[in-house]
Amino acid sequence: MSSPLLSIEGISLRVDGRCLLEHLDLSIDPGHFIAIAGPSGSGKTTLMRTIAGQLKPAKGMVINHLESPSKLAMIFQDLHLADGATSLINVLGGSLGRHSFFSTFFGFPKEELESARELLVKFGLKDKERQWASTLSRGERQRVAACRTLLTRPTLLLADEPVSSLDPSTADLVLTNLKESIIGRNGSILCSLHSDEQVRKFADIVIYLDPSDPYAWKVDTLDKKTQK
Repeated sequence: MSSPLLSIEGISLRVDGRCLLEHLDLSIDPGHFIAIAGPSGSGKTTLMRTIAGQLKPAKGMVINHLESPSKLAMIFQDLHLADGATSLINVLGGSLGRHSFFSTFFGFPKEELESARELLVKFGLKDKERQWASTLSRGERQRVAACRTLLTRPTLLLADEPVSSLDPSTADLVLTNLKESIIGRNGSILCSLHSDEQVRKFADIVIYLDPSDPYAWKVDTLDKKTQK
């Protein structure tokens, strides 16, 4: 049996005095696409940021079992792109943790350039490689952010509504690439999604949040064999 990547033990979440979630327990094991579902205001982003270590739970704890903090990465809703850099340079930023400042002063290693360009092609952004991030559409920016995060080579990927600005076919492309890249390396994805169709198509575990009752959360395992 595989060791968990991360354990959530009885966490409760509160924002501005409002209780969003009470006593959530969950073990994130390798090889899973876990969706967080629920309407706006149910606490999806707060839960994601708590798991990422950016927020402290009101109760309980999140235990990271990864071999290194760098093995956990997050695609943020606000993306954090460098607008004064090209799409390619933004994606290459995902490799900076593997190189010293001086080793990239005159350019990135050839293997990193090749990996970044391959990701841009996979995400349908081949013709955007030299385009400034500030001139990209919101959907293109989301895909650049996804490519950059994948270049960090995470074992556990947290993705906060990574396809919210994409049409259905492009959203499927992005989610397929994320799933193949992470789970193909025996990692896992925790992804907040609004579309029930995307949840059914990509997730094998779903955390449902209920904004009207912080105790009404549930975790379901989806039987992929019975899904069409």
